[in-house]
Amino acid sequence: MDIKGLTSQEVAERRSAGLVNSSEQAVSRTYRDIVFKNVFTSFNIILFILGAALLVLNDPVNALAATGIIIMNILVATFQEIRAKRRLDSIALLLRPKVRVVRDGAETEIDQSGIVKDDMIHLTAGDQALVDGELLELRSMEMDESLLTGESSTVRKKVGSMVYSGSFCVTGEGYYRVTAFGADSFASKMLASAKKYTTKNTPLQMETAAMTKFLMGIAFAYLIVTVVINMIYGNDLQTLVKTAVIIIDIVPIALFLLIVITYMIAAVRIADSGVLLQRSNAVESMSHVDTVCMDKTGTITTNRLVYEGMVPFTDPDEAERLAALFASATGSKNRTVQAMTAALGTVAFSLLEEIQFSSERKYSAVRISEGGSETVLYMGAWSALGSRCRPAAGAEEALAEASSRGLRTLVLCRAGEGPITDDAEYLVPEDMEVVCVILVSDEIRPDCRETIGVFLDNGMDLKVISGDDPATVDALFTLAEIPGERRIMSGDELDALSGEDRARAILDTNIFGRMKPDHKQEIISTLKDRGRYVAMVGDGVNDVKSLKEAQVGIAMQSGSGAARGVADMIIINDRFSALPDALVEGRRTVSGMRDILKLYLTRNFVLAMLVLVILIGGAAIGANAVPLLPTQISYYAVITVSISAFMMAIWAAPSENKGAVLPGVMSFAIPMAALIAVFGMIVYAVFWTGTVDGWIVVDYTDKQLASMGWPTIYDVTDPAIHEIGRIAGINAMNGMLIFLVMAGITQLLMITPRWRFLSLDGNTHPDIRPTVLVFLLYGLMILVYTVPVPELCDLLGISRFQPVTLEVFLALAGLTAVWFLVSRYALRSGRLMFLYRFTDAWFRRKMTRVYGHRKE
Repeated sequence: MDIKGLTSQEVAERRSAGLVNSSEQAVSRTYRDIVFKNVFTSFNIILFILGAALLVLNDPVNALAATGIIIMNILVATFQEIRAKRRLDSIALLLRPKVRVVRDGAETEIDQSGIVKDDMIHLTAGDQALVDGELLELRSMEMDESLLTGESSTVRKKVGSMVYSGSFCVTGEGYYRVTAFGADSFASKMLASAKKYTTKNTPLQMETAAMTKFLMGIAFAYLIVTVVINMIYGNDLQTLVKTAVIIIDIVPIALFLLIVITYMIAAVRIADSGVLLQRSNAVESMSHVDTVCMDKTGTITTNRLVYEGMVPFTDPDEAERLAALFASATGSKNRTVQAMTAALGTVAFSLLEEIQFSSERKYSAVRISEGGSETVLYMGAWSALGSRCRPAAGAEEALAEASSRGLRTLVLCRAGEGPITDDAEYLVPEDMEVVCVILVSDEIRPDCRETIGVFLDNGMDLKVISGDDPATVDALFTLAEIPGERRIMSGDELDALSGEDRARAILDTNIFGRMKPDHKQEIISTLKDRGRYVAMVGDGVNDVKSLKEAQVGIAMQSGSGAARGVADMIIINDRFSALPDALVEGRRTVSGMRDILKLYLTRNFVLAMLVLVILIGGAAIGANAVPLLPTQISYYAVITVSISAFMMAIWAAPSENKGAVLPGVMSFAIPMAALIAVFGMIVYAVFWTGTVDGWIVVDYTDKQLASMGWPTIYDVTDPAIHEIGRIAGINAMNGMLIFLVMAGITQLLMITPRWRFLSLDGNTHPDIRPTVLVFLLYGLMILVYTVPVPELCDLLGISRFQPVTLEVFLALAGLTAVWFLVSRYALRSGRLMFLYRFTDAWFRRKMTRVYGHRKE
């Protein structure tokens, strides 16, 4: 069939009609998606509603406090994501999928966005179908549709068969006419109708989601109790809304935005080093990897193959002629065949029938007409064809000797006349003649020893899973001077095992040879079932299933389109040595998030404890006391968390990450929050009592009273007592606020200890900047209280305690020092770990129930 394709005019007409492919694989979110998902989260909407309610109730200051932090987070997150998106998109533009189409009778390569309906697309082995279509012409074509259907076996195609986007060509080639793309494609309709669509969530995402749900449960329980209390005491709506704002702040609303920003910053850093992320959270996944599985090609070797000769078992000239004939006739023009053709040249042939190569079969075959007779040739791995050959003296010795030199080996066999396929299966005759052993070399990467050494130095288990002879891989390890003990297994040896013996062999072996694609997938699945966190590095069609199965799939830029399509990361320019940078960046990301989570969750648990005791506990005895005002909570968050978290995300240093992140964070956050809350409530009680007893005196104007509080004692008929109660509540809040800010700043010294005496576990932080930040934040706090702008204090709802500011600050600074020493002792000795163990037990049950088994 003569494929002409569309004319230029027909293409233009379809473009004008809008019949153009609009479906693209994005490596970053769209601008609309960035804005929408940063603004319209469930808790953002709740806080915006509460802020609007406060505006309606003529309380603009607290309305701004309720939404100010969220607005700032939205602006920063959106700006950072858009900035990172532009950088990533500029790099990804170089890696966008291309397709070969026939137009005006000539084949040309275009971007996937240029495909129009009825285009004629040429699909070859290793290509992934980007749109749907009907096959018009093909040659020995088999498609893998496992990503769409879940079926592991390949599908043999015929003229008129459909090609679906998301499937990929395993063998052969074909031309198909585009019938559907975008939302009309089979894959899109399947996803739209699916009941559940899952993505790869990282451990940190799963952990923070579980903890956020826990704090959400606490917050909603508090809200229900607060509504009941307000109904009992008949509070006004404004008081209820303010209280709701305080309670909602228990939930770490900005945490997910911060994680996204951290991922995007890391993605840009990694892209600059030569690795493009197709899934932004893959950088964090890399930090959890303890097992790296990889194909030999592209990692140990460059996949630049050279024909090194043959070992003939018939007349040498005849063996060379048959090898050249096979290389000329086969449609499997892989790199091995290309190397043979470059060395042996091409010869004329008349092809009758063929079986193209696939990693599952590990052989290919041709049936050729020569001068009235037939020549049938098979070429492939000895493990696939050897049992079908008659004995050839010295063949196995030649194979072993070549493998020991690190050479790739294939056996060329001649069979008797007859068909090699039928409608149901491919045929491999018995009693074939061994013609020769083909020898091919592959260049060893100069940087592979250093790169693999980085993985080994970081305690990772390295496993090479190759389709080549395991002895060849072993020899390449020797030639590359890669250290370590080698435990070798072939696919046949693995198939002979079952049950626990099979699983144990997979765990113990580090060089797998003659492996089929299903073997690779099974190895990774078994490792995951045994608690391993697995990265897979591959480049070919035979790696697609294993790349998809692994927690982190990594493809080479020069690899097949199918491999790149399912990978989480792509190594730009095939620079394997860039991969350790991704490991370092992943560990930097998790290390930074661990410290940030300690800040965030400590503050959230402090608020939860204070609300429980002061708000709900006070209401139970008839006092409507609140721990802090919305404006004060915003001030507390900015000084102790927001500034520090942003800087720590930038300054994070890589560290070893073993197991789950959150249990270690909670072992710090809960005891620390309990101590801060206890000391804070002591300050609250002292300032309340001191004001009522008259030894703390502050004169407030009516305007200041209006901006800083509301009645704090109910059912009091004496106006003087009522006024004292208001002032006592305001003083108590402000005194506690100063302590909370001091403690929140000071805890940075324990989270990022520069010196050993500050450390809780003996480890120190290599960077002095977090320590400097502590003193800068103290300076900012003092500036807020001493700046001669009373309106600022009124706006924030804070008191400067004039004329006793110095005495108050010195007293609270002394109490903060006592708190620091007590906290340091309690966390070092584990005296408060019982508070953590209850939450940890709940957390682990939650993770197991919601997310299933995973390594802790």
